[in-house]
Amino acid sequence: MKNKKPIIALGALAVVGLVAGTIAYFTSEATFDNVFTTATYKTKSEEVFESPSNWAPGQTVPKTVETENQGTIPVAVRVTTSESWKDENNQTIPASTISAIEQALPNNPKKIAIINLANTSDWEYDSNTGAYYYKKALKAANTTGSTPVYDKTNSFMSGVTLNADLPVTNRCTSADSQDGTTHTKTCTSQIQGIGKATYTLTLTVETVQYDQYKPVWFSGDASNNYENAVVITNN
Repeated sequence: MKNKKPIIALGALAVVGLVAGTIAYFTSEATFDNVFTTATYKTKSEEVFESPSNWAPGQTVPKTVETENQGTIPVAVRVTTSESWKDENNQTIPASTISAIEQALPNNPKKIAIINLANTSDWEYDSNTGAYYYKKALKAANTTGSTPVYDKTNSFMSGVTLNADLPVTNRCTSADSQDGTTHTKTCTSQIQGIGKATYTLTLTVETVQYDQYKPVWFSGDASNNYENAVVITNN
């Protein structure tokens, strides 16, 4: 019996050592898939215009341009204009020539080609950027129904008029028939300083996501930090 006690004690020590060296863990694992679907940015601009072949002083040619938002985020819209004149030989008429003709016009507006503004309560012209800004953000497209509903601008202009005050030069030539019985007189009229010219009006429509229109369009206006930027509402 005495010989067995040490064996039992050693066995007990061995068990204690085993328990002290064993560490148990409670573990769990969860995976979360965070899906981000990007917005759809899509705008469409349409122009209604028919080029005239015999544009005469005082004549107005209808011209409109509208933009609609077919995407899923609001957008801001602006339009810039540029114009050019070319003579009958397709050579660019210098800006100084055009300016001299316009300054000599007796009445305002002193423009050869007058842009007729429309919907002025919805559009604002900014002289610093030379652009017309639509004062409301175009809302995201509504695609819940069977037919999508798109928010769109109205046109900032309705047409272009050739100034009625432009000076006109008349040139006439005469000819007689060989027997002297018929006299023919042919007269042509041309605008002084321009002649038979071609006028091109270019409209550039720009859109940007609404919440970025100030830093994108007015980034160069560091002096006032956008404080005087055109306000476009998102109502």
